[in-house]
Amino acid sequence: MNTRLNVFATTSAAMLLGLVSTSSALAQEHTPDFPAPDKGNRVSCDNVEWHRDMLGDNPWVSGACHEAIVIDGQTWARFEAEFQDYNRSDGTFTADFRNDRGRSMGSVSLEPAPGQRVSLDGRPTRFSELRRGQVLNFYSPENAYAFTTKPGASEDEMVKVVETRQEQRPTRMAEANRNENERPQTLPATAGPLPILALGGMLSLLGGIGLTTRRRLQTPKA
Repeated sequence: MNTRLNVFATTSAAMLLGLVSTSSALAQEHTPDFPAPDKGNRVSCDNVEWHRDMLGDNPWVSGACHEAIVIDGQTWARFEAEFQDYNRSDGTFTADFRNDRGRSMGSVSLEPAPGQRVSLDGRPTRFSELRRGQVLNFYSPENAYAFTTKPGASEDEMVKVVETRQEQRPTRMAEANRNENERPQTLPATAGPLPILALGGMLSLLGGIGLTTRRRLQTPKA
């Protein structure tokens, strides 16, 4: 009886080890390679040489950079963006890029490559499966106008930029625009001193006529 139990236990243990080995092999086979940021050397965003058009169309991009990662001699700027929405008609999505204090810097509409995934909590995820508010990592190679979902990506893994919109701050209307319909409080002095002199002369004439009339009325008749 003990012999049968020992054989059963040994067989069960061997089967369990086989299942564990098979599961590990399948997981390694189907898990894509997403290079982790810690594989490269972290440097400051000041080390990034930005593409001229990248800065021209996205003046906020340098302020939205969180850090830079050097992989195989190339510097990649890292960004954090909040997923906004996904357009199923054309496959584009919108992401709100934020700085290291969580402030919104600008929104970008991006078009991923066919079948492209983003790593969310270590799991490859389709953009159509994302929910609003989820925070994603994006990277941009220096001297290039492109974004990607992982550092060290090849050119065909870049995300196409469709449209960019900078965060607008409320601006105050100029005083001239707000008061352009108001009447001026004082009239412009454009007529010169002649009207004043004429008015003074008329007042003097009227004053003289008034005095003459008064004297005649006050003088007794003979």
